[in-house]
Amino acid sequence: MKKIMILGGGQYSKQVFHTLADAGFVTICVDRDPQAPCGALADVFYPVDIMDLEGVCAIARSTHTDGIMAINDFGTRTASYVAGELSLAGLPIETVDAANDKGRMRDVWSKQGLAQPQYRVFKTLEELKEMTEQIGFPCVVKPTESGGGGRGVSVLRSPDDIAWAYQFAQPYVRNGRFIVEEYVEGIEMTIESFSNGGEVTILAMSDKAKPDLRTRVATSLNYPAAFSRVILKQVRNLVIAAVKAIGVQIGMAHTEVIVASDGPKLVELGARGGGGHIFHTIIEAVSGFNAPVQTARILTGMQVTIPELTDNGAVYRFFTPSRGILKGVRNLEAAALLEGILDIGLTKNIGDLVGDFENSLQRTGFVVTKGQTREAAIVVADRAESMVEFIVDPC
Repeated sequence: MKKIMILGGGQYSKQVFHTLADAGFVTICVDRDPQAPCGALADVFYPVDIMDLEGVCAIARSTHTDGIMAINDFGTRTASYVAGELSLAGLPIETVDAANDKGRMRDVWSKQGLAQPQYRVFKTLEELKEMTEQIGFPCVVKPTESGGGGRGVSVLRSPDDIAWAYQFAQPYVRNGRFIVEEYVEGIEMTIESFSNGGEVTILAMSDKAKPDLRTRVATSLNYPAAFSRVILKQVRNLVIAAVKAIGVQIGMAHTEVIVASDGPKLVELGARGGGGHIFHTIIEAVSGFNAPVQTARILTGMQVTIPELTDNGAVYRFFTPSRGILKGVRNLEAAALLEGILDIGLTKNIGDLVGDFENSLQRTGFVVTKGQTREAAIVVADRAESMVEFIVDPC
């Protein structure tokens, strides 16, 4: 039986451990939280920070692990380091550095001539003021590296937004660098891909619904993406080129694109599967490809065969209650019984502030649905969302 070390044991990762156990893998969970939800699901659990390179490497060496899997951005550098030290399958550090730092990422894509917004990297508020004069308004400010989840991302409509955007991003900046980008009007997409020996296979593509908020947090991902075959082919070709340019030779990549009036443009890429339910539930529901198992197989040196992929419907919907203190929730259990529900739940507790869309980590809850078509999955998601009632004290 192959041993796979998984970096991260949070609530959203439970299904990864269940799936790998069912496939016959011995799972080793590493998470700094001694009470990590996945700790009890793994065969072995170590309460160690996944960013502790030497600590994780020592565990991998002592347990004779056959492969190491990062399921979020914070673990990708550690996975790369451990794989290099122990001669395991993995990505080179140059690849994960480019995938984590949006400035480096865009520099790589720029050298390849790939379609993307104009951008500038900066460090200070004064530099941002200069850069916005070059980029123009509206524009987008982000940390170049924040760990994902939309942390510190905002849209600037005028010079009056500059100071606020800088201060909003600053707490999430991990390397002292920010990036300002041209704002591209269009519909955002997420694209999941799997690389095997440099051959990139597109597994699932969604389009996003986003409210007109400064922080631009998505409220729904709908599969498959509703674009013409011509546009979808352009997106596929662009994403494959982007994944190869960054250097993701094996395993998952999660890429985001904006489809503008003049064609698709790259937003960003993560050298791991999509977050939340995407990696372990949605990809398989849409395509029939079991991403956790196939990723574990390729990382432990086993053969991987890409099956004939399907293109079923799925929806990843996020609840949007009004802003206030959560006092109660009604009909969640009833909604869970609807046909086509893959999962439904809350990410906030009674007494928490809800309706504050600072980033994707502040969402209140979710429903994941499936259907033979996109439209069928949307119908189920709409019905579930209409059933669930949030009791909120405004604030």
